[in-house]
Amino acid sequence: MRNLNFLLIGLLFAAVYAMAGGAASFVAKKSNTGEFAYSEATQQAFLKDCSENANEWVCGCVLAHLQGSYSEKEYLRLDAEMRRGDQDYKFTSFLSDAVTACDEEYEEESSVITEEEARAYVDKWVKTTKRRDVVDEIPPQLMEAFGKNTARKIRGCVYDNIVKDRERFVQTVMEEGYPEDNKMWGINYALDCIPEKFTPEIEKAFIKLMNERGLPKSISQCIMKSIKKEYTMKSIFAGMIADKELFVAMFTMYATKCAVE
Repeated sequence: MRNLNFLLIGLLFAAVYAMAGGAASFVAKKSNTGEFAYSEATQQAFLKDCSENANEWVCGCVLAHLQGSYSEKEYLRLDAEMRRGDQDYKFTSFLSDAVTACDEEYEEESSVITEEEARAYVDKWVKTTKRRDVVDEIPPQLMEAFGKNTARKIRGCVYDNIVKDRERFVQTVMEEGYPEDNKMWGINYALDCIPEKFTPEIEKAFIKLMNERGLPKSISQCIMKSIKKEYTMKSIFAGMIADKELFVAMFTMYATKCAVE
């Protein structure tokens, strides 16, 4: 019954847009990015209609989706059917999904940070952000993983590296966005500052964290011992960044081995 409801809603949705003039109009109505136009034979007709009420980039993007999935003959038939009010649910669903995907892609492209904007942000950040504040504001996850002292050292190191190399900071903002908008922002700064070796504080924090997550202390200690034999602290962190799934698989392997022993 729920699927039937969705089907009926989809057909009703498509019918409303068909009244306004076929597939191109459907895209123009569904897209929320605005105006403009582009060209060529069957393409010209689509783009002309579409671009009256939608952004030309989105229209071109949807047309590319269409050309990748429907022959020109199929498209013309389905478009004509839409204009007559004879809906093909699969086709209108395809158009709807294509418009959504293209709108999102357009918004991502439009939100690119320019070098000028990045430099302005960096200048303001350096002027207003104090080292003491960065060091004192330790995220709970960092505290859990490394312990308070090591976490403070990492935060201080990250701040120092950011401030001493503004060009790298500018580039990172342009590539990764603003720090407040990206939880994984500047991960390579953190990697630079991770201790090479496991410190007693890190080991203690790691075992405590695993124990709190439900692993017996003996198994947690065994896992820690096994990891130390094969990896440095920095290599573990780098591996986790490069391939989280592989890291989880490795951790699971050690946990299983320790549980058996």
